[in-house]
Amino acid sequence: MNIGIVGLGKMGNAIAFRLLEAGHNVIGYDRGEEPQKLAGQMGVTLADDLADLAKQTRVIWLMIPISAVDAVVDELKPHLKANDIIIDGGNSYYEDSMRRAKAVATDGIIFLDCGTSGGIAGRLGGFCLMVGGDEAAYTKIHSLLVAIAAPGGLGHVGPSGTGHYVKMIHNGIEYGLLQAYAEGFQIIKEGTFKKMGLDLEEISRIWNEGSIIRSFLLGLAHEVFEEGQALSDVSGEIAEGGTGKWTVQEAKKHHLSVPVIENALKVRAWSRESGGDYATKVIAMLRHKFGGHEVKRKKG
Repeated sequence: MNIGIVGLGKMGNAIAFRLLEAGHNVIGYDRGEEPQKLAGQMGVTLADDLADLAKQTRVIWLMIPISAVDAVVDELKPHLKANDIIIDGGNSYYEDSMRRAKAVATDGIIFLDCGTSGGIAGRLGGFCLMVGGDEAAYTKIHSLLVAIAAPGGLGHVGPSGTGHYVKMIHNGIEYGLLQAYAEGFQIIKEGTFKKMGLDLEEISRIWNEGSIIRSFLLGLAHEVFEEGQALSDVSGEIAEGGTGKWTVQEAKKHHLSVPVIENALKVRAWSRESGGDYATKVIAMLRHKFGGHEVKRKKG
């Protein structure tokens, strides 16, 4: 099956890789010269521009910054036909996805919003895909989605907007989980047994075998501590996208209390003002492990 991918960075490249491995034909486009080159070396058919890409496929996956989605959709629209399918696999705000689906539907174009989780590990292990929008279109491209997804990590969650809505909440939960793990390790490092220097590498290893709090994130924490536990050269500043903030806004809109997620969001803002602490350093390193996010290093 043919599929076009707009955006061939880390995630777009990984998705293209999985599709090629499954025997699909991938046509790709990226405004950056290096991502184009790497994708071409992997076997992706490179398009000259968006119009050229649209000529070669009836299904187009967007893996681009959320700020670029409207402009790319507008540029693609004149070259698309009725029943063509656009999938936004990024972290767009769910209300924007609902608006886009409604706007392109006037031309018979179908817009699916797909929450995509899995980070760096998704390239080989597969991604978790939460798809919202027209169910018939979802069924039509099911073989493509299966190729991208981890075994069992695929589902149609509801109408337009729900894919990105569910991913938004997923990311809010992620904020809280990261904060809880990081705070726990900070207490062990700086609490009662501080002078003894308890081994966080060993503790994280033990916890991940049979304990109630074992998880993928805890496994990554073990990898972080294997490489070093002092983190003295790591800045405690934590960057963020918009999903955590949107999750809190959604909760407040419905008069729901989310103190864990809300406080995790506040800690991230504080870390960028103050430089953070050991806990925020752990979070920064975990974000780098699962998503390749940049970690700032201290000078000197």
